[in-house]
Amino acid sequence: MKRSKKLNQRLNHRIIKIIFLILFVLPNGALFSFTVNLIFIILALSGTVFSQTADSRFDFIDGDAKSVIRSSSFWLSESPAMDPASNNRIIIQSGTLSSIKKIIGEYPNFDFGIKVTRNLAITGKLFGFSTAKESPQILGAGIQYYYGGGDTLNWVSSIQRVDLKGLSHFRLTSLTFDIRKWIEWKSIQFRIGIGSNFFKERSYKGYSEPSSMKGQINFVGADALMSYSFFKYGIGTRIHPGRTLVTFFIQKELF
Repeated sequence: MKRSKKLNQRLNHRIIKIIFLILFVLPNGALFSFTVNLIFIILALSGTVFSQTADSRFDFIDGDAKSVIRSSSFWLSESPAMDPASNNRIIIQSGTLSSIKKIIGEYPNFDFGIKVTRNLAITGKLFGFSTAKESPQILGAGIQYYYGGGDTLNWVSSIQRVDLKGLSHFRLTSLTFDIRKWIEWKSIQFRIGIGSNFFKERSYKGYSEPSSMKGQINFVGADALMSYSFFKYGIGTRIHPGRTLVTFFIQKELF
């Protein structure tokens, strides 16, 4: 595992060197903009694919199945922060999430969104990564609906379903509903609201009793985003009694 981690670090360092070289020699204009977008996509994908965390957990140890399942579903409840006021139609968001109590360890997130109309967007999750013992696969989709008073679209209602597969002990389906309000203060954008996450889990034979589990997690969520250069940088949290998740992410609006 240590050898694999070193190889991943070397690869990421080489990618960064290539990026700086390209940015240094390219002139301003359409080619430069296209290259920045391409670089971000490569970084986002490489950060997800090569992510490997020593304390990542999807196994049932010491009868802790319920905590692992609930925390995994809570992790999957994150939705991309798509600005309702933006004229860009496509966003890609990549980040890292961790639990304050380290129940689920540290995991990547990769989201994308496409605005179909001024009031409606389609979102998705499609990625996989490797831990010391598992290779989880995440596949999900959702919609975001924007509304507000007059011409101001500062409220967002969203629904998102995500499936977690490829694990040794269980598979999981997570369904999240949330309502958020966007607030702008100086150069910082805030996305604040509440939501509910519903999950359905099925354990593989011999790993957990009962063999299936259902539940609901209600939470309060808040994100803060700031634009710098070509990107938006953000930090967010989702709070539920006994569980608090913190995420750091970077976002690029493409078109």
